Order: sequence, then C-alpha cells, then structure tokens
Amino acid sequence: MVNENVLHIGKNRELFWDDYLVDPSCSTAFPRLMQPVKKETCFQFDQGMELKQVSYPCIVKDESGYKMYYLPWEMYKDGSVNSYLAVIESQDGIHWTRPDLNIFDHPELKENNVVIDHLMDGVFVFKDTNPSCDPSERYKALTPLESEGDRIGGLWCYTSADGYHFKLSHQLTSVGFFDSLNVAFWENGRYYCYLRNYHSIPGGTWKDGIEDYNTRREMIKWENVNAGIRDIRVMYSEDFRNWTVPKLIQFDDGMDFPLYTNNVIAYPRAPHVKIGFPVRYVERKKWTPNCSQIGSAALKQKVMDVGNPHSHREGLAVTDAIFMFSRDGETWHRYNEAFFTPGYEAEQNWVYGDCYSAYNLIDSGRESYYMYDKGWHRSVGQPKPLYRFEIRKDGFACWMADGQERVLVTKPLVFEGAELHLNFQTSAAGHIYVDVLDENGEALPGATSFELFGDTIDRNVYFEDGGSFAKYAGRPVRLRFRMLDAKLFSMCFK
Repeated sequence: MVNENVLHIGKNRELFWDDYLVDPSCSTAFPRLMQPVKKETCFQFDQGMELKQVSYPCIVKDESGYKMYYLPWEMYKDGSVNSYLAVIESQDGIHWTRPDLNIFDHPELKENNVVIDHLMDGVFVFKDTNPSCDPSERYKALTPLESEGDRIGGLWCYTSADGYHFKLSHQLTSVGFFDSLNVAFWENGRYYCYLRNYHSIPGGTWKDGIEDYNTRREMIKWENVNAGIRDIRVMYSEDFRNWTVPKLIQFDDGMDFPLYTNNVIAYPRAPHVKIGFPVRYVERKKWTPNCSQIGSAALKQKVMDVGNPHSHREGLAVTDAIFMFSRDGETWHRYNEAFFTPGYEAEQNWVYGDCYSAYNLIDSGRESYYMYDKGWHRSVGQPKPLYRFEIRKDGFACWMADGQERVLVTKPLVFEGAELHLNFQTSAAGHIYVDVLDENGEALPGATSFELFGDTIDRNVYFEDGGSFAKYAGRPVRLRFRMLDAKLFSMCFK
C-alpha cells in the first residue's frame, strides 16, 4: 500500500521554494525570496510609436536564436488604442537588433520590423512545441479583438509558419476580459492558456467568469470594472481550437489582490512546476504629499491631465511584480514581497507600467537565466530602455541558514537513482552536511556526507564512509541538511 504522506519524487528536480519538501515541525532553516540582478541596457525602443509606449515583450527561442515580440501603442483621449506587433532578434540574449522586414508600410520606421498591424491591446507570441502542430501554425499570437461584422469579440489567435507573416485564424474563447498578456503553451500532452478576468465587480448581476467578453463590455461601467479584482484564469485544450471554460486559479495564502499579468511558463529545469511573474497592481485613491515628493511626480501629474477615461487612475496607480509557482497549474504559492521593484526613485519610474517583465527566460549556458524588463513606460516622446537581468538557475527562492547552524528536514520521500545533486551556496565559513534518516526521523548508521561548501548549481554529495545513495532508493527516507550561512535552492537524484 502506498503511504499518501510520502512524497514520490523519482528523479525529478525538486525546488526549495516552499515547504513542499520540508517538514517545518523539525526544521529551523527558513525560506527566502531572491531577486534578479540588473546588468545593463541591452536595447533602446526609439522608433515610431515606440516613443509613445511599449508593452508586453515576449521571447521565443527558435532555430535562428531568439525573437522578442513587443507592442508599441498609444491611447487616445476617448480611451481607444492603436498598436502593432514588432520584433527584435538576438543570438545571445545580450545584443539585440531589428530585422528590416517591410511587411507593412510604416514610413516613420528606419528599420521596419512590424509583423502584425492594426491591433488593440496585449499580444502574446509563442512557438508551438506540440509534435502534431501544423507547420503553417507553428507560431501563434494571442490578442483580444472587438466584435466586427460577423466576427465575435474575444481572445483570438493569429498563426504563422515563420514568425513574421501572420494571418488571423480563430477565436479561443469569449469568456474573459483580455486587456493584458494572455499566455499559452504546450506541456505534458495538452495546451494551457492563462488569461485575464475580473471578480468581485461592484454592482454585477452575473456569475464571475461565465458571461462572455461582449456581454460584459456592454453591461459594465468601467468605474465598476476597475473597482473589481483583476485575476488569472486557466483553461485547457487538446487541439488549440476547443477549450474548457476558464477556471479561476487559487492561492494558498488566502489573500485576494489585483494581478495584472501572469507570465506563466513551465519551468525549464523542472517542467512539472509552473512559474509566473505577475504584475501586482496597486491603486491609491488620492494624491497625497508623498505623491508630490516622489521622483516621477511631474510625470504622474501629466498622465492624470491627459483626460481619457483611464488617466486619473493611471496617475495614481503603481506596479511591481511578484514570483509565484504551482505543481498542478491551478493552486499557486506566491511570495508577497516584490520580485521586481520599480527601483530607486527617478523621473520615469514609480508609475503604472513598471516591472512588466518580458515573458520567458533565456538560458545563459552557464549558471543563470536572463530576464528582461522595459523602463520609462509613461515617458511619452522618450526612448524606452530594455534592461537585462540575471537570476540563478533554480534561484528564485531558497531555504537558508544565517550565522548560526540550522537544520532542514524533509518529509518522508522515495527517490530513484544513486547520486544526490544539490544547487546551493555557502559563505567561506559556511557549510552543509547531509544525513539520511529513516521515515520516522532516526539517523541511519554511516549515512552522513562530507562537508559541502562553495557556490554551484550542481554538486554531487558523497558519504564519508564511501557508500552510495542507491541503497536507500525505493524506500521512504528523510534527508536532514545541517546548514550554516548557506542557501539551498534545489536537489535531484541521478
């Protein structure tokens, strides 16, 4: 009989980001969110409509390197939006250039890199990894469209064989409120789509998440929608045509606050875990003396004076981004301290639009991933810098010990393999020792490792007596990590 209290991890890479592996009742180590390190400005969006606003960069890896799609746009006084989808390219994730495509006529662009013209709001692009995908639809772009003629509004899909020439294909769903970055990907035999909706809208007479896009647009005043909670839903499909009804994702902290985007991906080093970097939307209701002293006060006042239906809240709201992850794609753990922050106050930050990080990660080929964020969101008439960041592989969060020795004890688990590999970091004086315990927490004879110290994403653990982890495979054991001035990010058996 299988013990339901035992974790069967096999050879999966498991992450020390929460207490999934950890038995808190006998552990004194503690969890800690990490943050990416800002490196440099690697591109300037400085042509055409880019000088107004740029949003939603999406990274796609293909045979030629990397493509980053993004949306230059402007909003008019009546609240309507004009935008197009453009692309830049890179071989290494550090140096980015514009392809001169000239698919559409944009005479104000020195290098015309537009791939879809005449759009509205957020556009997401991905390369479909489904082996059965029609090659003519290998690239897919998701975007909201209004009703027009016989076309019913909702979340629609453009398709392309080469990532440059797109054609409008079909609607995914009309259930939602899609003014954000709605993402999709193929993983483990089906498509996932994480999309925007609202709940707890004042004065609503509908069931949240059921009425379609067009009904809601007609029924609701914007003031009421904005007072609701921006949320994230998930739906599934086997063929990218027929989708389940979007389902509200849940958080294990019991809190409810607005999340603007989601940026969900299957984590490359552990695809059974989904990660996301949602933008946290914070709208203060009135201008205060603090607002007048903030570095971007003049810019925020200018935004409020534009006079479109959204401008007042756009001057008062600010945004950052948090880190979340899930093992089933529907129930999520999140850190409620910021992962991306607006940074030290300057003339162009602490505005609504900060920390909308690019979708996806780029593998550096070493110990880190590259991440990106675009700045100067509200600075109309100014180039928009693209910042590159680095984050340790598996290093979004950890369990750690400070200047006194602490212990981390796992729940009972069953693994496969003969070697334990750790991703960890210590100081020069710090250390980690690994002990194997039985299911009840009693130390097993001879099952103690040599001292571990250093800073590596892959260290093989050896026993002092020369033994192997193989003799403990296939039966429930616990691992005890004795740690001093150390961080533990992940482990896997091989």
